[in-house]
Amino acid sequence: MLKKLFRAMILSRAASAANQTLKTLSDRQLDDMGFSRTTFVSEIVNSVRKDLNTAENEMSHLQMINRIVNP
Repeated sequence: MLKKLFRAMILSRAASAANQTLKTLSDRQLDDMGFSRTTFVSEIVNSVRKDLNTAENEMSHLQMINRIVNP
């Protein structure tokens, strides 16, 4: 339960930071990065979500290795 809450807080903060950043970027800067005004926030949140998933999977593998190596 705490993990879900923590994850939701991180994703919410990422969306908020992306919205603040979006206000300072021009359309040309967004285009150079490959984003549009309509997709910027969702792409950033998806990127953070992907990073969190990767971190969770790596942690699971490390825990599994520890159980095998140190029974």
